[in-house]
Amino acid sequence: MKTVLDLLRIKSWIKNGFLFLPAIFSFRLLQLELMSSLFLGALAFSLVSSFVYVTNDIKDSDRDALHPRKKNRPIAAGKISKQLAFIIGFGILISAYSIMFLARLPMFFLAIVSTYLLLNILYSLGLKTLPLLELFIVAINFVLRVLAGCAIILVSPSHWILVVTFFLAFLMVVVKRKSEIMQLQGHAVNHRAVLKAYSVGFLNTLTYIAATITITAYLLYSIDPAVVKALGTDWLMYSSLFVLMGVIRFIQISEMSLYEGEGDPTTLLFKDRFLQGTVCCWILYLIGIIYV
Repeated sequence: MKTVLDLLRIKSWIKNGFLFLPAIFSFRLLQLELMSSLFLGALAFSLVSSFVYVTNDIKDSDRDALHPRKKNRPIAAGKISKQLAFIIGFGILISAYSIMFLARLPMFFLAIVSTYLLLNILYSLGLKTLPLLELFIVAINFVLRVLAGCAIILVSPSHWILVVTFFLAFLMVVVKRKSEIMQLQGHAVNHRAVLKAYSVGFLNTLTYIAATITITAYLLYSIDPAVVKALGTDWLMYSSLFVLMGVIRFIQISEMSLYEGEGDPTTLLFKDRFLQGTVCCWILYLIGIIYV
């Protein structure tokens, strides 16, 4: 059972928490009917993302064997065959679409999930080898998560939130690429071919650009008169402190090569207490000022 859960990368489902952001900011967090639909939508999205992870692991099992953490994944470690892995992956994909249809989730949500699925299949088949474009695709995946959350609760997304989400995700994937170069050194290109187009210095520059835009965009969002009026409070701007702390901590982990040089954001979130505390405090603060 543990092998199957590892294959599906259950821990990575935490990324789909982005689906809940629109509900928090639109005062719909306490509407039980909408929230039940949102949870089902998040489950369906998570299952689809697991199918993407499985197909990607099948294709990249040889390359994953070169990575200090990825070599322990079920397929790369030889704990499960590629054929069985695909059967399991296809089964959960069918389950995901069954949930969407049975729960009668909005067609726009279905379209976003299908776009995510198609985009990531194309990514696995070849787009991942295109420098810069592959970074943008990973960042767009997070924007699609926010749009999916909006589709379920029937609200229009804030342009500011989409900008913040994109550049935060861009920051995370850039740091991840940097860690791969530093961890694997001369074997980096064998693990991920696109890394030959990057250098640590170049990725550091992208990191600082993305971090600056993320923090600035969030601050501008928090003091936007329309947002202040909609939320009924001007205290949102103080939540920028948590965003600043989280971004700086993420960069610090990268610069100091903490946790054996790990750069995967999901792995770091489960390991680093500072990041965990910052994210929890940010969420609790938002709920406190918006709902209490």
